Amino acid sequence: MMSTTLRALGVVALLGGAACSSSGAAGNRVETRPFTQEMSRDFDDGADYIENVEDLGGRVAADWRSAIDRLARAADFIAVVHVETLTGSDDAASSRAYRLSSRIVGAPLHGAAPRDGLIDLRVEEGQGGYNTIRSNYTRLQARNFLLFARYYTDSEGAVRPHWHLTPDTRAAQQRARDALGLVDPNAPTETIVRTN
Repeated sequence: MMSTTLRALGVVALLGGAACSSSGAAGNRVETRPFTQEMSRDFDDGADYIENVEDLGGRVAADWRSAIDRLARAADFIAVVHVETLTGSDDAASSRAYRLSSRIVGAPLHGAAPRDGLIDLRVEEGQGGYNTIRSNYTRLQARNFLLFARYYTDSEGAVRPHWHLTPDTRAAQQRARDALGLVDPNAPTETIVRTN
């Protein structure tokens, strides 16, 4: 079943692996690009719960920083979201799926937000991030997360996101901005004046 937000984004046909776009009922233009198997390592349709990566240090911190860099560079959409509802369901084949109805908080860091400010995320049993969602209902709704989404066209022609959530922290946002090459307008600046 397509989510309301994704239904509003419209149906896109992927032509020979090239990028395609569609304008949905909400007027948003969504481009899809090929989604590679390598990308599924980061866009795992799941969440991590690392709030202060620098306290962990070492390999864990380095791996987290590398993952955020890859996510930011490949994402079509990056924004802070709050998971308002999380629902589980069984389909006819007895597989489980979870749907995270999320509200976008503030302006996106990258990409255009749906006009209604909502985005639905879905994960099915067997996908990489399934277990990170299955046992963490309370944690998912307790705070805001930074969402990285990459749109793709599924086998039925519907536009859907593959995604990853990480806690919304200053470090996560700054890392994403740095990976995108964005300059923080509130960052202190330094002016060097030379006199002879």
